[in-house]
Amino acid sequence: MPTPVATIANLTATGDVIIGPGALTTMVKGLPVACMGDAVAGPLCVAGVITMTTAINKLAKGRPTACLGSIVTGVSPIGIPISTAVLVCPNVNEIV
Repeated sequence: MPTPVATIANLTATGDVIIGPGALTTMVKGLPVACMGDAVAGPLCVAGVITMTTAINKLAKGRPTACLGSIVTGVSPIGIPISTAVLVCPNVNEIV
């Protein structure tokens, strides 16, 4: 099922923010598209990376694009491994 594409500054289920670098040449609503391997940081995930996406055939700068439900794995501020999903993708006009 198609899902909205994630961009830099979208949030995960834990309130962490996708910080990039993204695909600077592929823009959605003025923001770079988030891709697998982009960094995620916030109050519950200080060292996170987008590790899995369902949009493996939609590439931006040679990397699969992130979308609603893409998995983020990282470490909490106290060192506990954490896994969360991209939850807030207001880019409903762009579907992958």
